[in-house]
Amino acid sequence: MKTIWTSLKKHKSLFLFLSILFLFGFVTGILFYFKQEASVKETILLSLNNLFQENVFPIKNIFYHFIILMIICSTLFCFIGLPLLIFYIFFESITIGFLFPIFFSLFKINAIFYFSLYFLLIKFFFLFFLFLFFVKSFRYIKSYLSCLKRKSYDFVKNLKYVAILILIILINDLFVYFVSNRILIFLLG
Repeated sequence: MKTIWTSLKKHKSLFLFLSILFLFGFVTGILFYFKQEASVKETILLSLNNLFQENVFPIKNIFYHFIILMIICSTLFCFIGLPLLIFYIFFESITIGFLFPIFFSLFKINAIFYFSLYFLLIKFFFLFFLFLFFVKSFRYIKSYLSCLKRKSYDFVKNLKYVAILILIILINDLFVYFVSNRILIFLLG
């Protein structure tokens, strides 16, 4: 826990950048929902209502997260991984923003409670670990560049932290699938 707070204090500007990116994506998702035609909104509401009754976080999402994170990790060596990770965080924030008005359409008065519950149980820890993954990836690329100049291999220790964060994200996904899903289905159903 101490290392997380140290990382937060040390990399305030990165977390501020990610927070602004998240808020911009969240607002974009809300606006994107409201720009849809009424028939599209109705179709989305019907399909998501069925999803909330069956399985809020499907098992295929774990596979998608794993594949995306592996692509990002493998592209860190050629410096494409960091922009991909920024885009992925932005995409996640757009989807959360898109779901926000859907919760209001489906659950009316209780929407804030259900959305908060959904966000805490499904997305909060994933985004938190994704933010940490971004910071560690940023540090990894910095150390990789300096090691290339010095022709040393000290950057490998930073890659260890990236691998640990990917493992934590996958454990979080499994927890969400086996525990949080059941809680949300019980409460939303």
